[in-house]
Amino acid sequence: MERKKETFIFEGLGFPLELVDAPMKKVFGEWIIDIDMNELQLFVFKGLIHKPHPLTGKEIRFMRKFLEISTTELGKKLGVSHATVVKWEKGQAKISPMQESYIRLFLFECLKDHEFLQLYKEITPEKLAEGKNKKRPPLSVNPKQLRVAM
Repeated sequence: MERKKETFIFEGLGFPLELVDAPMKKVFGEWIIDIDMNELQLFVFKGLIHKPHPLTGKEIRFMRKFLEISTTELGKKLGVSHATVVKWEKGQAKISPMQESYIRLFLFECLKDHEFLQLYKEITPEKLAEGKNKKRPPLSVNPKQLRVAM
């Protein structure tokens, strides 16, 4: 027996998610959602990257777990401590807009489907932190690479 439910609040990802026209099926006398959970998780992951509002700690946790990485690994990739990631996920620490932008770029890069992120791969917080105390060479520009606007 199958049916569609107009609106269904699903909380299986760690935060409320409103599903519209969700297919349902009856199993052992109980109605359950009939969706490919892997597809749903990927869809939600991509949607969160493009979400026009700040990410919540629960959403960051979902995305980290979806990628199967630890708080330590995520912290290292983002140039922050494990404790900072835990605090973000618990909602105990605010994420600056700059940090959130970088988090989203990192998460987007994990999908491996966008060329723009070559810059992201070249300039990581880890590399920036390593070079913080090193002598900085002057910016080098090859004039042959410049185009003169007329």
